[in-house]
Amino acid sequence: MRIFIDDGSTNIKMLWEQDGETFTHISPNSFKRGWSATFGSGKPFNYTVDDEKYSFDLITPDALPTNNIDWQYSPLNSIAVHHALLTSGLEPQDVEIVVTLPLTEFYDEDAQYRLDNIERKKKSLLREVKLNKGVVFNITKVTVRRNRFRRALACVMS
Repeated sequence: MRIFIDDGSTNIKMLWEQDGETFTHISPNSFKRGWSATFGSGKPFNYTVDDEKYSFDLITPDALPTNNIDWQYSPLNSIAVHHALLTSGLEPQDVEIVVTLPLTEFYDEDAQYRLDNIERKKKSLLREVKLNKGVVFNITKVTVRRNRFRRALACVMS
């Protein structure tokens, strides 16, 4: 299955087709270091990546920043993409994803592809992410597009 993902700093927006029908999903980016306990009937989403522990927490005052260029290549970005996949309603499976980079990261000053950044983004999203007591998606392929792809995705989702 191929899933188109706008892995922006505020939310992860997804679009995919299944059985001839188009689906969308939006997942907020609100993660903190360390794991969380569950309260009530909520399911905790506790992740490990690169031997660091993180958890999804919508109300934490300690949410890690996602509004910088480093976010594009960070372990936190990888977790956010996996979290969006896990909350999309899809069952964990092998997936190909298409993601974006900001124009300044995708092209150099001579309007040439910044292959180093494109490969860095792919490598970042292919890193192993573990969900405590759970199963994650297996990202088999990452395609990186320039930021303008986000506009098209936003139009479809609105």
